[in-house]
Amino acid sequence: MKKISCAIIDDEPIARDILEDFIAQDDRLSLQGNYKNAKEALKGAMVHPVELVFLDINMPGLTGFQFLKSMTNPPAVIFTTAYREHAMEGFDANAIDYLLKPIALERFLLSVNKAWKFLRSSGPDMTEASNNTDTNDFFFVKADGGLVKIFFSEILFIEALKEYVKIVTRDKSVITYHTISGLEEKLPVGKFYRIHRSYIVNIKAITSIEGFSIKIDKHELPVSRTEKDAFVELIASGKIISK
Repeated sequence: MKKISCAIIDDEPIARDILEDFIAQDDRLSLQGNYKNAKEALKGAMVHPVELVFLDINMPGLTGFQFLKSMTNPPAVIFTTAYREHAMEGFDANAIDYLLKPIALERFLLSVNKAWKFLRSSGPDMTEASNNTDTNDFFFVKADGGLVKIFFSEILFIEALKEYVKIVTRDKSVITYHTISGLEEKLPVGKFYRIHRSYIVNIKAITSIEGFSIKIDKHELPVSRTEKDAFVELIASGKIISK
């Protein structure tokens, strides 16, 4: 397994220490640089080019966005920020993901999973999750004593039920032994959104948004207060990414 070479660029020492610790816990990553500002990182990139950067947005001197624009062949990027409103700009910059500070290990690992799929496209995870070809627009889950075929396009939403998840499609509901976070990793990027710790929705299936709930077909699902503003903003602008 070839590790992903990566670097940290952040003006906050504590943020750098946390990311360095998280990277050390993931065997898929190899840390090549830990920089306190973008100018320092530009110099380091000439000596130690990397495939992925964990990039702070608000930094003195060059911002994270200015750093990327200054590079001829910028690496893949996962933005780190203390400000949720910067998420929209991050998506416009084609970031793999953004991490909102303070960063939790579980959320960090989910971002790395996305980066692994993007940078190691020949790996098994990408084969399972990709929806770029007709042969990869479905998956199988264990249910009812066998394997049930589920098409991504037919999913309305997914609900967590403790150790199980319920996958609700246009014509059936399937309950399988799985975690919602594990299943989220296998969904096509940009097609689904986790609106609540217990719910993932198919963006195209949403019929309306009212207060802290959304409607899909005859179902009404809650949107968590922490996700509401970002979710509505992304829906309105048409810039949806999986979280």
